[in-house]
Amino acid sequence: MTASQLPSSDLVYDTTSVYTKIFIGLQLAGLIGNILTLIVAYFSPVSRQATWYSCISIWCFYSIAFLLLFFSGHYHDPSPPFNLCLVQSALLHAASPSATAGTLALVIQLYFSVYSALNLHPIPHQNFWFKVLLLFPYALCIILVALFLALSLTTHPTTTFNVTAYCAVNQIVPGRITAGLTIALNIPMLIINGLIYIRLRKHWSEFRASHLGRYTSMIIRASLFSICAFVALCAGFGFFLVVLTPDPNEPIDQIIPRLLLAYNILNIFLSMFPVAVMLIFGTHEDILRRLFFCRKQESYSLSEHAVPTMSLTVSSPPLEESFELESRIRTIEDSRFNESQSSGEIGTLSKGPDGTGIQGAIRTSTSPWKPP
Repeated sequence: MTASQLPSSDLVYDTTSVYTKIFIGLQLAGLIGNILTLIVAYFSPVSRQATWYSCISIWCFYSIAFLLLFFSGHYHDPSPPFNLCLVQSALLHAASPSATAGTLALVIQLYFSVYSALNLHPIPHQNFWFKVLLLFPYALCIILVALFLALSLTTHPTTTFNVTAYCAVNQIVPGRITAGLTIALNIPMLIINGLIYIRLRKHWSEFRASHLGRYTSMIIRASLFSICAFVALCAGFGFFLVVLTPDPNEPIDQIIPRLLLAYNILNIFLSMFPVAVMLIFGTHEDILRRLFFCRKQESYSLSEHAVPTMSLTVSSPPLEESFELESRIRTIEDSRFNESQSSGEIGTLSKGPDGTGIQGAIRTSTSPWKPP
């Protein structure tokens, strides 16, 4: 028997093997970690773009697609239900391109922010492109799921599945579409990441001189994006080599061990991406502090945008102005106790910590003032 005659039933995978346990463990870790990241980030005072939440959400969908057989309770069944395998196969073949599209949308959003910061004006028709970036991954996912379901149902009598830690239809076309789209979406991601790095590097002296430390974090995370995209690109090429280039004359006793090892290694790569997303996005300082219940108050940047912010720091008045201001305060305080009624209430007024400025607030009220 040769590779061209190999039925899916001959590819028997051990669901209790070390490779399978690692795959399931990494997928579960990525899913739980990304869900926690979403929840903690939602209650954080730091505002983030919708593409940030969308990216992590679609990576959660990616993990769920691969864990559907595990969650269903049919994980150890020799022949899982046909409908379950049909749905999971369609979902997981759509998950990789959709997750890559969600990551690409976030990278494009990051480039828009860098562009706006450096050029002091937004991208033309920016709101329209924001909506496109948000809808693109989900629209792609729906189209691919419908396409893969149609491909499997049109050949329903002869449709078989390779059952590993998940169900994958035993057809070349879905694998070719998935790998091709993943590679195609990773190429512009690498290019845009390179453009971001070049722009930030070119203006690094300006960023380093500013008090906005988030630019350092931005360039690090952009570099991590590039590394993950490169690994995904290599994994896509590896999937192409394994699925699309079997030797039709290779003996069966050589085919099965090679395919088992190749699929196990590729599965480990596939399970590493959700964990990488969790480590990249879940390591923001505000998220880590809330995740580990740190009560220490810290000042955070209230935005993840790469947009310059105006400093709200007001310099202290000169020394002579400070003395004049203090005398006015004493006059106000003396008159406070001499007045029987007042239409306003004067709050606490005191010198600043450096002794040159003042801190305080004046609160207005319609009720008569009463002495303490």
